[in-house]
Amino acid sequence: MTAHLLIMYPHPKDVKEFDRAYREEHLPYAGPKLKGATGVVTKRVVGPSFAPPPYHLISDVSFPTIEALKATAASSGKEALTHAASISSGGAPTIVVVTDDA
Repeated sequence: MTAHLLIMYPHPKDVKEFDRAYREEHLPYAGPKLKGATGVVTKRVVGPSFAPPPYHLISDVSFPTIEALKATAASSGKEALTHAASISSGGAPTIVVVTDDA
């Protein structure tokens, strides 16, 4: 069962600076720390249309199993999550773990 670590970033104080820091600093730093991950997908939040969205970006880090995700989170993944929080100028990111159930 595939597991996903979702990191949901609130609206930053300076969108342009956050986007730069995310691309140029965080992804190169965090990627190597996420041992066992099978991929990272970043999504920009644009809705719902009737209200401002609660988040600016969502990063979806995939792992082959929940055990692999837990192992990474207990080791080098801590550094990656600490770095994610350090660039999140709009407040701490929300972190959720989900699995693909059939």
